[in-house]
Amino acid sequence: MDMRDVILNQPEQITRSLEVNKNTKVTGDFDSIIMCGMGGSGHPGDLLNALSLPSLPLYVHRDYDLPTDYLAHMGLTKPLIIISSYSGNTEEPLTAYQVAKNANLPLLASASGGTLQQWAKHDGVPFILIDFPDMQPRHTLFAAFTGIATSLANSNLAADASDDLTRTASVLKKTIPSLEKPAKQLAKKLLGKTPIYYSSDALGFATKNFKIQTNENAKTPAFWNTFPELNHNELASFSHPQGEFHALIIRDQDDHPRIKARMSVTAELYEKWGVGVSTFDVQGSTLMEKIFYAVIFGLWTSYYLALEYDIDPIPIAGVEDFKTRLKDVAGEV
Repeated sequence: MDMRDVILNQPEQITRSLEVNKNTKVTGDFDSIIMCGMGGSGHPGDLLNALSLPSLPLYVHRDYDLPTDYLAHMGLTKPLIIISSYSGNTEEPLTAYQVAKNANLPLLASASGGTLQQWAKHDGVPFILIDFPDMQPRHTLFAAFTGIATSLANSNLAADASDDLTRTASVLKKTIPSLEKPAKQLAKKLLGKTPIYYSSDALGFATKNFKIQTNENAKTPAFWNTFPELNHNELASFSHPQGEFHALIIRDQDDHPRIKARMSVTAELYEKWGVGVSTFDVQGSTLMEKIFYAVIFGLWTSYYLALEYDIDPIPIAGVEDFKTRLKDVAGEV
């Protein structure tokens, strides 16, 4: 699928996932949620936390097996284990599935198919379907998030976000086309530079996602950080930059007044030090709308940056080559 179509069809991911997963749920007595997922399949957990939806502590586990030391330290003895893998074949969360199964821990699985779907069907594990096959995990964030959020809400483990999601999908349908032109203009400014993405902590998820989309779509390094923390360390490094950088400051009219001041002063200093600075103002009446709006802008920008570099934004040959080499060295899990 062409990435431009992927971007324009993002709202459909929300509405379809709400319908497909409307009856998925788990039952039991839980004191925490451990979500196991890598790359784009781990992002829904971060987004759940960014929107403060879970009613229990949610820890995103990006490693093999399960974080047993973490559970013990926190005194958590009844976790729900969510296994998230878009392909259903990602090795790290699959090891977590086996550890959880062997320990008789309750499971909830999310995938578009693959081994994970097969295991879930065989073991009677509740399954969240990402009904968008043959895509890249990073491009199905809204589908994966909506499915997991819906299932947790059905299980009384998260606030019901269905109305907010439906409204957000409607808003995005209207605003997605309007973001294409400014994203294309920003991509031209980023060409040949290393992008740095900044925002308040509240929008940190979108800022991190912007960085990741740049890495995987435009195949170029990028970095991200949030105010006010970056003013206490990272800022100093740009008084003596060792390369060509361009900073994008993602702003929200509801940012704390001191955050707004920090953004302004930071921009002044960076420009004085020879670092280009652009700004982007999010729109939306809710935090979900603002985060999703910024995510869409990141998709558009990284898409056009890829085209500026004459790169296909869809495949990630570097990652696939890594997986092949890893199998040669360490074999299958």
